Amino acid sequence: MLAAGTVPQVEGAVGRYNRLGRLIGSFSFFVLFVLCATQLFSIAATIVKAIYTTDLQTLLLNFPLSKSAYPTSLTRDILPKPIHSHNDYWRHVPVYTAISYGCISIEADVWEYSGELFIGHDVASLTRNRTFKSLYVEPLREMLDSQNPDTEFTHPREGHGEEPDEPVGGRNGIWDVDPGQTTHLFVDFKTPGHNTLPVVIAHLEALRTPVNYLTHFNGTHVVRGQVTVHLTGDAPFDSIIANSSYRDYFYDAPLRDLSSGRYTPDNTITASGQFGRDVGSVIWGRGMTKEQRRIVRGQIEEAHGRGIMVRYWDTPGWPISVRNAVWGVLVQEGVDLLNADDLKAASYLDW
Repeated sequence: MLAAGTVPQVEGAVGRYNRLGRLIGSFSFFVLFVLCATQLFSIAATIVKAIYTTDLQTLLLNFPLSKSAYPTSLTRDILPKPIHSHNDYWRHVPVYTAISYGCISIEADVWEYSGELFIGHDVASLTRNRTFKSLYVEPLREMLDSQNPDTEFTHPREGHGEEPDEPVGGRNGIWDVDPGQTTHLFVDFKTPGHNTLPVVIAHLEALRTPVNYLTHFNGTHVVRGQVTVHLTGDAPFDSIIANSSYRDYFYDAPLRDLSSGRYTPDNTITASGQFGRDVGSVIWGRGMTKEQRRIVRGQIEEAHGRGIMVRYWDTPGWPISVRNAVWGVLVQEGVDLLNADDLKAASYLDW
């Protein structure tokens, strides 16, 4: 015979099970209600869309991507701009960030250690995984390969006059809206030039073979390619020009030394000037003086007269009004590459 009080305990347990069952039932009903309401809403939205969209809009919404995918869409709708991405390795994503803003010129500082080229502004910023090949050479090669797909349409057809190794219409650069625009790659030597030069030349091989994308001097004239390499910083001029029969890299000459006659379009495509040293400092609120404008105009005219492009670095970065005023003068006077750290501001050109 059960002791007194045992039955109420059993009844309490049954009550708890009943409440749990009702809770599960309510939750299941809620889930089913939400699912049904979602389906009804989707049906209603489809009906509204069908009523208020045109046939063309319906086509755009439902067109299969497999039919419309554009093979060279990497830089689609990006307009190339004469902007130099100064210290490009500072970007969160080097190379690609500059390309996304339309910069046709990028800069990499290289440090040679035991046959490897590391990227950084100073020794403290160097790491094993940030190399010239991984951050610059390989991304450029991948972008160029994507803009030059190997298809039945790009192969020369017999009797059409194209060279056997050249695709129909020639090779494209990175820029889909302007395939003939080269991308300038400035390689700033931070370690002794004579040791660094052969390593740089070797590491450019991925842009040279099996397809040669590099602008080069063939012994008589310059052949324009999809990437133009400029060696600057501690790059050794005499070693760079030693090969007189073939060279796919060029010296970034000091702008103030062009009158020496050493620099010609065969060995120098660009000349760079340090703004503060070659032009002078700009006083807040006053802008560039007439004398500074005259200096800039004269330097640019001399370079262009020799067939050489111009870039100024060390331009004022702050105050913004001073930076913008200097940028405006340089653009008006015909600078070829606008040196910029703030790529967004430079690419908008609304100053």
